[in-house]
Amino acid sequence: MKKALFYSLLFNLLFVSFSSANGNTWLQQRWQFQQTKKLLSSMDRNSFEQAMKSMKDYPIAHYLRYFYFLKNLDTENPAAIKAFLKQHQDSPVSNTLQRLWLGKLAKKADWETFISVYTPQKGTVLRCYNLQAHLKTQGTLTEKLINEAKSLWTVGKSQPDVCDPAFAYLYKNNLVTTKMRWQRIRLSMKKGKLGMARYLSKSFSPADKKIVALWGKLYKNPAKELVNFDEANSTLSREMLLQSLRRLARKDAGSAYNYWQNYKNRYTFSRQQKAEMFRYIAIRATWQNHPQAANWLAKVDKDFIDDRVKQTRLQNALAQQNWQAVIRLVKSLPTATQKELKIQYWYARALEKTRQTSKAKKIFLELSKHRDFYGFLAADRLGKPYQFQDSPLKITKAQKQKLLKKYAGLIRARELYLVGLKNFGRIEWSKTIAGFNTEELKTAATIAHDWAWHDRAIITIAKAREFDDIKLRFPLAFYDLVLSNAKAKNLDYAYVYAIIRQESAFQEDIGSYVGALGLMQIMPNTAKWILKRNKQPPLKNSYKLLVPDFNIKLGTSYLRYLLDRFNGNHLLATAAYNAGPGRSVRWAKTYGCMPQDIWVELIPFNETRKYVQRVLSYMPIFEKNMGVKVKRMRMDKIQVEGCSVN
Repeated sequence: MKKALFYSLLFNLLFVSFSSANGNTWLQQRWQFQQTKKLLSSMDRNSFEQAMKSMKDYPIAHYLRYFYFLKNLDTENPAAIKAFLKQHQDSPVSNTLQRLWLGKLAKKADWETFISVYTPQKGTVLRCYNLQAHLKTQGTLTEKLINEAKSLWTVGKSQPDVCDPAFAYLYKNNLVTTKMRWQRIRLSMKKGKLGMARYLSKSFSPADKKIVALWGKLYKNPAKELVNFDEANSTLSREMLLQSLRRLARKDAGSAYNYWQNYKNRYTFSRQQKAEMFRYIAIRATWQNHPQAANWLAKVDKDFIDDRVKQTRLQNALAQQNWQAVIRLVKSLPTATQKELKIQYWYARALEKTRQTSKAKKIFLELSKHRDFYGFLAADRLGKPYQFQDSPLKITKAQKQKLLKKYAGLIRARELYLVGLKNFGRIEWSKTIAGFNTEELKTAATIAHDWAWHDRAIITIAKAREFDDIKLRFPLAFYDLVLSNAKAKNLDYAYVYAIIRQESAFQEDIGSYVGALGLMQIMPNTAKWILKRNKQPPLKNSYKLLVPDFNIKLGTSYLRYLLDRFNGNHLLATAAYNAGPGRSVRWAKTYGCMPQDIWVELIPFNETRKYVQRVLSYMPIFEKNMGVKVKRMRMDKIQVEGCSVN
């Protein structure tokens, strides 16, 4: 109690002295906001209300009330929370507060209040709690809620325990039909949940149980079970066949092709199913270096040729360095596709290799005008300097002020960013610019750049489809950290910048779906390995990777390790940074005898191929922005025993 009083008095003293000396400024309000947030756990209600009164004109003051409610959800007057939710229903904090409060109410079994607060949710747990609430208070479910329960039941995985009461209601009232069970079995099999499928078939007839069991066997061992597959022609049997053939094709496209030749005529597959199945087998065959892959690719139904087929056909021709095949491929493509920079580059390379030099040079010359991986490759072949097409946006101060005055959400986003609530700031920003026209987006991007909020500037200018302001799109953010760490690890500054730009677009608190964190997107296990290798203290908290200094220090250490492992080869090190060192080793052995540009094109993973292309092409751009000598892209030769690299 004494501690709480002390902090309350301290806050009041700080507030009075600061406000009297500085007046009502943005700086003062940010300071007040941050101090109040720090002292929330120690402040009584009166002190909090006094602080809120002093900031009534600050655009993000209601975020403090949100944090106050979070700390007092168990004791706060429900009417006060409801009033806040209604008043700020368009704010990002409203949905978050509502979800957290609903969770608290459910844990306390305060079902009446839960129902009064509940609005339709996306999360499974709260949706199931809502069904529980109605069962507890009403003893039954309306038709609308029964349909809600059915939709939650009909999924290909187990649902949380909180859904059990609603599901029990469905079973008790015979609302789970055989059709629903089959639908859920299909969804479960798509996800490989064989146990779930078997459990759902318990009430089936012996014949239907046998079908589900057979499906499980097909899933586990398609090569063995497809030999004797002889089920009646039905939607289900065709579904089972297509899934098992795709699974077999992943490992053995040749066997899948042979089975497909048998089954495609015995069962009434649609034209689309036939085309998609054959396309999948052909692509997998190419990845497995099957001798018939090129022939199969050429026979893919023309109406089902997608980007994967085009890329695979190109890779197949390049792997054989069959330049006539490349020319034929390019000429077979639609006119619009032929004009793509990648297609034009490889067409010119094929012309060059078939002694049509003048035509090739003409195409290379046109390509070299573009700020692009293939444009830079073309410039390299001609020995010409890179063209950066730099065209800074011409946005006036008046335009910026007009936009800020018109959209209060931009001001809220800025203040949240400056007080350290960046995630909420990004939500406010994204919501505000959602309906902007092109000119407003360009203006907003320059505003974010002025604030050094680079990830918002990059994302916003991309939304405007404006790509030629290279200082805005490739900023020299975290300059001292990048330069000091790059220098310490003997790395090109531009290389570190290019990796950061591709990994995070300078968003320091970003996390990926696989768990990579921070500016250089480091996995916690990788961080632990780096620290152990460098004989540094272990990583106790993964969130430390969100600290720019620490993240760049570890990221550059790992980049140095990869370059050393691959003898300074930027192609292999960059691919390894994205896909892992093991894959770079494998790709080097498989394609190492190829020219470097072909090697990059043959990277099997679209993500990694584009990653390597972007990082390599970003390096010269950062060199230009840094005002240093612009070097050629680091298309380092891959040294492999038994062959010479062109």
